[in-house]
Order: sequence, then C-alpha cells, then structure tokens
Amino acid sequence: MNINGFEFPEDLLYYPEEHVWIRVEGDIVTVGITSLGQYMAGKIFQVTVKKPGEKVTSRSVLFSVESPKWVGKFRLPVEGEVIEVNEKVLRDPSLINKDPYGSWILKIKGVVDVGKLKKLEEARKLFEEESQRVVR
Repeated sequence: MNINGFEFPEDLLYYPEEHVWIRVEGDIVTVGITSLGQYMAGKIFQVTVKKPGEKVTSRSVLFSVESPKWVGKFRLPVEGEVIEVNEKVLRDPSLINKDPYGSWILKIKGVVDVGKLKKLEEARKLFEEESQRVVR
C-alpha cells in the first residue's frame, strides 16, 4: 500500500513507534526499517547489530542505525536469540535506503509480543500523519 509516496507491504506487521517492519514466520522474527523510517533517517551509513547467539529482550537494543543527522537505537517487543544478521546490509547500509523491505537487518528466534505490533490498517493513520509532517 502506498501512503503519501511511501510503500508499506500489507503482509508485514509494524511497530510504528520505531518505524520498523516485522515478518513473523513460526518462531522466526525478521526485522527491518520501513520506507518512511529510512526517509526520516536520511542516508544511512552505519548499522550496528547484536551478534548471532546473543539473547535479547524487549529492553535490549537490537540494532542501531546512523546517518549524518541521526542515530537511532531500536528496541522491540521480542524475546529470544539473534540467529542471523544481514551481512550485506552491514557492509553497505545504504541498501536500506535503496530497498528497505528487501534489506532486512536481523532475524531472531523467539517470541514477539504481537499485541504491541500493528497490521498496516491499524498503523495507517499514524504513518499518514507522520509522512505528512516530514515530507515538504
């Protein structure tokens, strides 16, 4: 679905407060940044992630993203263990700017608090308001 020029795939879940998309497949949680989130961050030049094997909770910083104008630390309602990081994104963080939904950041085996995530229709109003605020 296109919202004010930003794509939001309808088959994903969203944590709109952090501008993160999440794909849940069984007990595997794949995480990335939305198209609006990468736009707001600007040109991303560094991504730092937890290493595979590290345990995470909802209080853990799962990853951070740096751009010339911003540093963001991302926490999500998930508990488990990091099982994979996207090495391509770590080597070339600008991939997130080019293809935010094809450039996932990490995968976690564990449990996500789905009650804190939103389907696109639930998050749509927030994304509409945020995109109108940041796009001039």
